[in-house]
Amino acid sequence: MLDLRHPFLVRRLLPVLLFTLAATLVPGPVRASDPDARSVAAQLGSADAGQRAVGLSALRQVGQAALPGLLKALSDTSAEVRRGAVLGLALQPSPALALDGLLEALGDPDPAVRFLAARTLARLGGLAAPDVARLLASPKNNVRVAAALALSRMGPDAVPALAETLRRDDPPVQAKAALILESMGQNARPAVPALIRALETDDMRLVHVLAETLDLIGPDPALVFRQMTLLGSAGANQPFSRLGAAAAPTLVRLLARPGTPMAQMALYTLARMGRQAEPALRAALATGTEGQRAAAALLLTGIDPDLAHSLPEDLRRSLGGALHLN
Repeated sequence: MLDLRHPFLVRRLLPVLLFTLAATLVPGPVRASDPDARSVAAQLGSADAGQRAVGLSALRQVGQAALPGLLKALSDTSAEVRRGAVLGLALQPSPALALDGLLEALGDPDPAVRFLAARTLARLGGLAAPDVARLLASPKNNVRVAAALALSRMGPDAVPALAETLRRDDPPVQAKAALILESMGQNARPAVPALIRALETDDMRLVHVLAETLDLIGPDPALVFRQMTLLGSAGANQPFSRLGAAAAPTLVRLLARPGTPMAQMALYTLARMGRQAEPALRAALATGTEGQRAAAALLLTGIDPDLAHSLPEDLRRSLGGALHLN
């Protein structure tokens, strides 16, 4: 071991030590071979396979340090650069750090950029889903379409965010969320309670979309029945007899879709409610659609058999066999 207490060694080694210390404190020059993020993005977005390979190699060399430059490249005037920037962000070790930039890219004027951003956000799953779902309410159609694409590609990871979206009082946005859930089939079953709750709307177009989604998801009938009885009630533990009147108006709306699974469940639930459903059924008998009036008449005669003889003539004829009228 060197003994630095020796004067001769100190005089010989001091210049070397000082030079080494200075070299560590002074930043070294940027090597000419270090690529900047815009150049990497331009290469990644190139139509030439060779250029893309060069860009990929350069990105691997820079690593996560390229993130700020790639985010800046998202606003470049060149669509090719913006495409490459999204690709570069997707290949980052932690692409979630670029979440805000990727959300902005869903509104890019270039459809390829929007598609690439949607695909990258889809890979982030539940982390990005709430922010993406909020974009279903964007005033820009391109943004809404790109957001829907991202959510669809997320699959089950997007279900909680879409279920939360159904709580909005915004029928177009609720309908979009329902259609995305519909495309997921049975994977969307955790959203069934939210879909049923969303039926509490006066917008019949939304009712049809929600009911069709539920029909195609195919939830357990017992779950549907339980959730239906809770319609119109803020509490989940109230006695059944106190819930019928509140739930009935919503269930009557479903009767406008005769023969469908949700309409059959509504019919069954209303029948179980009995007199609790009578006010809503009488209202449907007077002003409802043909399907609603027929179902309401059938249910009302089960509650009050004497009502059969006071039904309008058209209903008496159409339900004659079912009601055994003379």
